Amino acid sequence: MEHPIPRLPHRLAVGIGAASLVVADVFTLGFVTLGFQMVTSRILTPLFGSGIYTWATIISISIGGLMLGYFLGGMLADRFPGFGFAATIKFIASAYLFFIYFMSQGGLEIAVSGVDNEYVALFLSGFVVCFPPLVVLGMYSPLSVRLLLKLPSDAGKISGGLFAISSLGNIIGIIIVTFFLIPNLGTRTITAGFATFLLATGFFSLVTRALYRGNG
Repeated sequence: MEHPIPRLPHRLAVGIGAASLVVADVFTLGFVTLGFQMVTSRILTPLFGSGIYTWATIISISIGGLMLGYFLGGMLADRFPGFGFAATIKFIASAYLFFIYFMSQGGLEIAVSGVDNEYVALFLSGFVVCFPPLVVLGMYSPLSVRLLLKLPSDAGKISGGLFAISSLGNIIGIIIVTFFLIPNLGTRTITAGFATFLLATGFFSLVTRALYRGNG
């Protein structure tokens, strides 16, 4: 007699509450990741204009940051497969966004004022603003799969579902930040808001870690 296949919630590595936090994190961090990319454009365009070179710089640096984050996150998720690592990702990203919040009040312009080549100055500015936080935020994607995955047979559906949720967060983040938040709040307020949100959700991960000590 064949045994019935348990439903997906019973095949996860954590309980439904912790799994819900992971799913919420995947969506909201996707929102912050692409939302902050739009914020970066507003930080750089007053200095370098809104032409194709500025956007090419932002997009290439963003993709490069996420690429490195996915790679590092995959390695570290196997070594630290727990909610403590999730909290660390959020805290580091939060700290850096607070740094950008203060730098965007004239500090970035001063930092690159001594660079004679405009393209080099543009690349350095884009690198400083968005590369480090996107590396850190990108590390959460492979970790999210590691946190939920219990059975190798579920790897496809779990990773595919999480990546789809993250992409949905990306899309909504771009739309809301571009059409609503930037015109009404401004880039510095949004940056501080993202940083505060990441800081707050980091504590949720610490609480979850305390409840699931077996998961790191």
